Amino acid sequence: MKTNYVAPYALAACVALGILNACHRHQASTRILFIGNSYTFCNGGIDKQLERLTPACKTECLALGGYTLEKHWNEGQALQAIRRGGWNYVVLQEQSQGPVINRTRFFDAARRFDSEIRRAGAKTVLLMTWERPDSVRYGVTTSNLASAYTSLGAELGAKVAPAGLACARALAGMPGLALYIQDGHPTAEGTYLAACVLYGTLFEQSPVENPRSDQRIPDDKKAYLQQIASESLCSCQVSQAHSAP
Repeated sequence: MKTNYVAPYALAACVALGILNACHRHQASTRILFIGNSYTFCNGGIDKQLERLTPACKTECLALGGYTLEKHWNEGQALQAIRRGGWNYVVLQEQSQGPVINRTRFFDAARRFDSEIRRAGAKTVLLMTWERPDSVRYGVTTSNLASAYTSLGAELGAKVAPAGLACARALAGMPGLALYIQDGHPTAEGTYLAACVLYGTLFEQSPVENPRSDQRIPDDKKAYLQQIASESLCSCQVSQAHSAP
């Protein structure tokens, strides 16, 4: 898996842009709804890992095994949850193969959800998933997933949490690290990394040296994953800044 190297000047530019502003203070009332499947709820849930990283947010999760966003839409439960209102963000996680194999359905369902999310006074966040080893032959790769999520994010004007890119970067720097199994389901470390990426995406604050986290993960590994999340967020922001008109 290939990742983009972030040169020191790019990291400095990231800080200047304020993407990881250590002085940023987010509201204690931040409420986040997660809509996804087992990739979201594995290992106690990305939502609960996010709550561990910051006591300043409260989450609710509607995640069912194998569900696509289209299936969530058709069954109506997710729509009801959105319409209850009171959310700051709604995080959408598509079925792991969907953005590549069923790109049109992914885009259509996300558009419908985004419209309802905005109507409810919240903001859409797209959780980019990671390369799935058993589906690489079908094109479910880091680069193809990133392309789908970033294209959709640009169309909707929605934030994209680049967990898939962070996974690729982490594995490139530590090849023996286990972040997911053959069918892509995350390990505890994979869930933690995704939560760190979401933390930085939502609150624009670096997860580096965050003392609130899963005690099951060794401190050295935790520090590495925090740094990877920070670098991945910075890399994406710098890329967007360079491509802006």
